[in-house]
Amino acid sequence: MRVLSLLSSTESETHRQLMVKHLLQAERNRKKTDRKKEIKYNLEQNSGDMAISSAFVFAYWASFLIAYGWCREGACIQDGHHKSMPSPEPNLKECSTYMENACCSEQDIEDLTASTSSVLWDRCGSLSPVCETFLKRVICFYRCSPDATYWPHPQRGSSLRVVPLCHSFCRDWYEVCKTDLTCARDWTRDPRGLNCTGSCIPYQQMYQHGRDLCESLWGDAFMTMEDEALEVKGRGCGCLNLNASDREVIAALRTQKDDPDELDTTKHHGNTLCAHTAAPAPQQGQRNYDKSVLHKRSAPAVHDPEGSGSGF
Repeated sequence: MRVLSLLSSTESETHRQLMVKHLLQAERNRKKTDRKKEIKYNLEQNSGDMAISSAFVFAYWASFLIAYGWCREGACIQDGHHKSMPSPEPNLKECSTYMENACCSEQDIEDLTASTSSVLWDRCGSLSPVCETFLKRVICFYRCSPDATYWPHPQRGSSLRVVPLCHSFCRDWYEVCKTDLTCARDWTRDPRGLNCTGSCIPYQQMYQHGRDLCESLWGDAFMTMEDEALEVKGRGCGCLNLNASDREVIAALRTQKDDPDELDTTKHHGNTLCAHTAAPAPQQGQRNYDKSVLHKRSAPAVHDPEGSGSGF
C-alpha cells in the first residue's frame, strides 16, 4: 500500500507539472499573438500617417513648383548685358517692379541708383525728379523685365520694337518732362545724343506731345496705344504702363501666344499677339515737325562705345 501511495503521488506531481507547462506555453502563445496584432496595428497606423504625410509633402512641392514656374516665366535678351535667365533679385531698389523675376542684377542698374549728376542721360543739367522717374521706368523695363523679349527687333537682336505703351503713360511722361531740357530727339540715331553737342531745349520744343515723345526718343522701340479694357479673346489685351499693373497684360499676352487663331498688329517671332488701337496724335499748336517722325521706323544699329544712357 505504501508503494502504491508513493506511485500515485508521483503521477499527480507529474500531471501537475505538465498542466503548468501547458498553461505557460498557452500564455506565451497568447502574448505572441497579441504582439503580432500590436505590430500589425502599428504598421497600419504608420502607413496611414505616411500616406497623409506624403500627400502633404507632394501638395507642398507641387504648389512650390507651380509658383516657381510662374515666377520664372519669360526670358532675357541675350546680348551679354542681361542675365542668361530671369531669377529673383530681392535687393533691387530702383527697378523693384521686377525684383520677383528679373533679367538684371543690382550691379546692372548701379548707374540708375547713383547721384543724378552721374546719370548717363543727364546731358543738359539735372532733370526734375518726376521726369527722371519716368525715364527710369523705361530703362528698368529694358534692362530688367523678363517680358521685354515679347517685342524683339527683327534686325537688332538686342533691341526692342513696337512695345505698346499706354497713351496715358506717354501723356503723363510728356507733361512732367516738358520743361526739362534735352539735346537729342532720337537717342538711338541722333549723334548728338552721344555727346550732346547740340543745343539744349525743353522737351516741349523737341517733341509735340506724349505720342511723339514715346515714338521718337528710342527710335522704333515703342508705339503708343489707346488705353483699353483688358481683353483676351479676339481683340486687345492692354497696353503697358511699365509698372506692376503690366502683369495682367503680360498674362493676357501669354494666353494669346498659345492660341494660333488670335491675330494682332504687334508680332512676336512671327506670331501675332494682342490687337490694339493706335493712339491718335493730339492736336497741338506747336511747331510743325516732319510727319515722318510720327511713324514707326527701323533705325540702323549705332555703335555706342561710351553709352548714350538710353539702355537700348
